[in-house]
Amino acid sequence: MASLNTQHRREWLGTGLALAAAVPLVLALAALPLPFAAALVAGLTVVTLMVVEPAFGLYAAVLSVPVQDLVQLPAGLTVTQAVVVLAFGVWLLQVLAYPERRVELPLLGPWLVFLAVQLASIVFTPYSKLEGVLQFARWVASFLAFVLTLGTITSRWRAWGLVVALLAGPGLAALYGLVQFGIPGLAPASFLILGGRFARASATFGKPNPFAGYLNMAWPLATALAVYFFTQRAGLQTAAGQERPRLAGNNARFGRPAPAATKQGWGSRLLVLLFGGFALLLLGGLFASYSRGGWLGAVAGLGVLAIVGGRRTAVLAGLAVVLGLLVGLLGAFSVLPPALTDRLGTITNNLRIFDAGEIPVTPENFAIVERMAHWQAGWRMFQAHPLLGVGVGNFNAAYPTYFVAPWSISQGHAHNYYIHTLAESGLFGLLAYLLLVGVLLREALHTRQRLAGTAWGAAMVGVCGIIAAVAGHNVFENLHVLNLGIQLSSVWGLAIIAQRWKEEQA
Repeated sequence: MASLNTQHRREWLGTGLALAAAVPLVLALAALPLPFAAALVAGLTVVTLMVVEPAFGLYAAVLSVPVQDLVQLPAGLTVTQAVVVLAFGVWLLQVLAYPERRVELPLLGPWLVFLAVQLASIVFTPYSKLEGVLQFARWVASFLAFVLTLGTITSRWRAWGLVVALLAGPGLAALYGLVQFGIPGLAPASFLILGGRFARASATFGKPNPFAGYLNMAWPLATALAVYFFTQRAGLQTAAGQERPRLAGNNARFGRPAPAATKQGWGSRLLVLLFGGFALLLLGGLFASYSRGGWLGAVAGLGVLAIVGGRRTAVLAGLAVVLGLLVGLLGAFSVLPPALTDRLGTITNNLRIFDAGEIPVTPENFAIVERMAHWQAGWRMFQAHPLLGVGVGNFNAAYPTYFVAPWSISQGHAHNYYIHTLAESGLFGLLAYLLLVGVLLREALHTRQRLAGTAWGAAMVGVCGIIAAVAGHNVFENLHVLNLGIQLSSVWGLAIIAQRWKEEQA
């Protein structure tokens, strides 16, 4: 009886302490402006979920990418970076608290080589070491996201949660972008297209090109999974039809498939609608961005989907090519709006090499000539500093020395990530980057082969498509900005974690 009373007293004491802590918190929330109070509640909720399940920290980091600039943090820190660091800290504490649990972190070597080269370029830069450290911190955040993916996604349900997060963030951004596209009054005048009836979509990224790059990091995954579950559903329907003569009872009388088959059919239908809907939404947002580099990246991604995915995706890719040729024919016969055909025509101009200092600038060629001027400036930086470049994060600082007249104002990067890497971290930096991407692509292909015919095998087709789309888009843009690396690193991590489950479990 005495022990029971003691237990009751402890429970009452715990309840009293919880209420004592909650009352000041509620009063503080009531005193704060509504946006700050909502942000505080959301932050406390996320932290609580992280402690209960570290995978939620990774989900929160991935989902925060399109809203990272809505809240300004001190020292230039973004919400996404803060969430990544916090999630990594919570996960690391759990690892230290349970040393008996096995932690598998493969393929960190290429990452560490890449980060080491970046650090070396900062040490030997003749420009700002502070700018180098700030850029290095962004890559460290991407590395931490990669480690979190390997460390927290330890079961299939966690992995599917990550897939949903990787599609939901870009999906919401695409939805917002389509609203911007259809309501031109929401966009700056410079974004107006097609006679001012529409506007280039940028969502919360401020510019259409990084927005398009963000979508290129998602739509191949949604497309590959949609195709897989569609073929699975078609297979279920065929199998159900073959079994009808042998079914007994009411199912045979009414020609219905067995209950299990019906349940699987409904499940596959929902999955087709889910991933197919994501694919259409993301591709619609990509079109609305009106980004030529994004479109070319999508073509590269589609080509790899066709090569890696097998016959079914090859057929779909062929249909897409036919559709593209039809669009070209319609443009040739002036059926399409002139603004759209002009936009498609300028894609070939983006692939042409010329001297930006010798081309007369017109409103029509301004963007192309400006891009080429930045390519040339980046190449000059590489020629002057061939091994380690001018230092990571120092493209702007070095630009006044290497610009092509009259393009004296830097846009922040070389409009080509490969030239940008050569400029900032030299030949060693580019080789380290290509090594990192190449190893991860190899892992995705290996996992695809090992899990062929399964949902995760299909997901690896999507991962390969994303790697190709980003690689193609990076010819015209720098997609390792605005913490897009958090999204991309998590996609890369999928190529490794999927290997943890056997084919029959995938």
